[in-house]
Amino acid sequence: MQNKLKELKQKFISNLKTLKVEEELEVLENNLLWKKWELNNILKWIKDLNVDEKKTVWVEANKLKNFIQEEISKKKVELEELKYNEMDEREAIDVTINFPSKELWHKHPISITTSLMEEIFISLGFKVEDGPHIEIEDYNFEKLNIPDDHPARDVWDTFWISDDINKNRKIWDKYLLRTHTSPVQVRTMLKWELPIKIIVPGRVFRYEQEDSRHTCNFYQLEGLVVWKWVTFGDLKWTLDTVMKKLLGEWVELRFRPSIFPFTEPSAEIDISCQICKQSDPNCRMCSGTGWVELLWAWMVHPKVLTDCWIDPEVYSWFAFGIWIDRIAAQKFWVNSSRMFYQSKLKLNEQF
Repeated sequence: MQNKLKELKQKFISNLKTLKVEEELEVLENNLLWKKWELNNILKWIKDLNVDEKKTVWVEANKLKNFIQEEISKKKVELEELKYNEMDEREAIDVTINFPSKELWHKHPISITTSLMEEIFISLGFKVEDGPHIEIEDYNFEKLNIPDDHPARDVWDTFWISDDINKNRKIWDKYLLRTHTSPVQVRTMLKWELPIKIIVPGRVFRYEQEDSRHTCNFYQLEGLVVWKWVTFGDLKWTLDTVMKKLLGEWVELRFRPSIFPFTEPSAEIDISCQICKQSDPNCRMCSGTGWVELLWAWMVHPKVLTDCWIDPEVYSWFAFGIWIDRIAAQKFWVNSSRMFYQSKLKLNEQF
């Protein structure tokens, strides 16, 4: 039996050396490690061995399995590097060619606002994280304590999509354009690298009726802090500090109690309108109220921590979200968020 394992190892090594493309590597991997793997065919005769031989064979078989997996992983990296090197050679261009530019470029207001917010949060000790725009239902809803039959699902107007070309797709997975950047928080917590202090700026998608404050594609920044003895007071201080650094010391924040399905307690946060200075009853941005909802914040439900293998008896956390589009509108006195997506050069050329 041990001789057969050695023969299989030698066969694997010799075949691995001859591989040139990733498709061939996948075939080899499937033949060795999945349903019809050769290792399994060898071990099906283990019942005929005595107890001591069984123990020895199982140990050797596991060593071989781990060896095969490690070598396949290394080979994948090697083939990917080879592929990209060949692409670089084929698509090489002379970047030293000089040609005049007719117009200078302009940064988009949302990009400027995002960069400013990142700088402020980094100065407070936060790290910047990112994640995919196409998410699975589990990360976008389930692990945030929003199951399929939860009434809170009615709040999210979701773009569901198919992902048939994804080779890693599982049959039971449902895909969607992410409705918030909270899935990145889940992905970060599942790494279990505590303490966690991150922000997640990014693009999100919801099927919304568009107006001065709503679009179906927009940008938000979410933050997450997980550590011992974190309180709502820490949350309030953080948001107050960031808004004053971003919009000015005269900005006022108003916290309103609210209910979210995955939080306790929760608040929606308004700031004093910077466009009308709380003095124009016809202001489209604040609807004449003098206040604009720009943030939301919460202490997250213990079940979300438990689902991410973090003990809620030891750790606590707070999270928050900020509408980047609305912040940009307030900062640059733009009276409708829709203008950011209408490709108006008169707007962009001012930046």
